[in-house]
Amino acid sequence: MFDKGLAKGCLGAAVGLAGLVGVVLALHVGVWWWISYDEAHPPAPRPEQVRFTADGFRQRSEQALQATVGTLSPGLALTDTGYSVERHQPRPNGELSRLFFVDRRLTARTRISASHRLELKSGIENQWRLQGYKQVKPIWTPSEPEKGTDYQFSAESSGGVSVYVSLVPGPDQMLTLTLSIRSDGVEYAPDFARPTETLRPDIDDAHWST
Repeated sequence: MFDKGLAKGCLGAAVGLAGLVGVVLALHVGVWWWISYDEAHPPAPRPEQVRFTADGFRQRSEQALQATVGTLSPGLALTDTGYSVERHQPRPNGELSRLFFVDRRLTARTRISASHRLELKSGIENQWRLQGYKQVKPIWTPSEPEKGTDYQFSAESSGGVSVYVSLVPGPDQMLTLTLSIRSDGVEYAPDFARPTETLRPDIDDAHWST
């Protein structure tokens, strides 16, 4: 005997399945259309955001320098040892970026005894806290010269300038202090880059060198 209820149920299931297939097909068509449209109409490149001009970075790096070692007493004799400059990747449309990553290096000419390492570290970190710098967990490595940096700690200002301090031990129980002041998004100036050079501390201080 023909069951009308069963027939209606089967018909409803078939209609539902057909509707589901139609929805899936529509979704596939929509995704294909969106991908095709996106490839044919790529978004226009956004304007590059210049964080600092070259002179602006110099000014901010001086501020970061003072915020790091400016209040140490007695002070340290520091010398610029170069600017490392690296251009950003080309823009999506193939144009060369006018933005650069800049790393300014300074080295202390003052000879620093290893016995003052913690004093120096505490003085710098206290100053960073007073200036509102965001500090990064320091990196500690063994104190043998052949193993590289003895201590490295860093912080970032609210203006987007990062400062890295490295203390490298020497064979005479003296430390070489190097400052690396960095920022991204700096507008390039042709005469800005200067190869980094190595400098050995050569000034004795009645406090730091004993």
